[in-house]
Amino acid sequence: MPTILALDTSSEACSVALMLPTGECVETFEMAAKSHTKRVLPMVHAMLTEHGVALSDLDAIAFSAGPGSFTGIRIGMGIVQGLAFASNIPVIPVCTLQAQALTTCEAAPEQSVLSALDARMGEVYYAVFQFDPSQSALAIQSPPAVSAPASVSLPAGFNRDQSIGVGQGFTVDTMAAYVSDFNATIGPRASAVAKLAVSAWGRGQTQDVMAVEPNYIRDTVTWKKRERIRT
Repeated sequence: MPTILALDTSSEACSVALMLPTGECVETFEMAAKSHTKRVLPMVHAMLTEHGVALSDLDAIAFSAGPGSFTGIRIGMGIVQGLAFASNIPVIPVCTLQAQALTTCEAAPEQSVLSALDARMGEVYYAVFQFDPSQSALAIQSPPAVSAPASVSLPAGFNRDQSIGVGQGFTVDTMAAYVSDFNATIGPRASAVAKLAVSAWGRGQTQDVMAVEPNYIRDTVTWKKRERIRT
């Protein structure tokens, strides 16, 4: 089992997890709205120190790469790049929507899970997943996208009565109509990022720290925001 440090700063929460060689995954989780920059590095330091793990002991560093809060994703990616570059450690970007869906998918492998986040401006980020027991992995039924709730495009064969919704995207307008049940309190966590990163590591899906990129999905908004800042 690889030793993987995982971070999630894609929402108002901030979490750090460590996958140990024994297979145990330990996590620190805090609500840290607008204070990720102050909290995440101390959380990383405390986690590694408590378990006697040095940066050089890590096989990879994983992070929640989006979609989600533009600022939060940039903070997480910046921290990961600094840590990974300093110790020449490979990086594993993990889809935020996939991390959010993991626990529900594992608990209900017979059902599709529609994972959604509030993208603001009357839109949601969303994707559909289902757990594949034969591969012990999440199958992507519909890749991450962004749209107004009324324009959500679901995969062929998607059955409302055999689906569950997760994420605060289900507090937006009519999203609840797509699923039989939902839990809007479920969000992405670093422990899920770590577990998905282990599978990616086993498939050789690591990236060089200089090549990794966030997955904003709505890049045009990011560009316009940068333009406003420059102006």
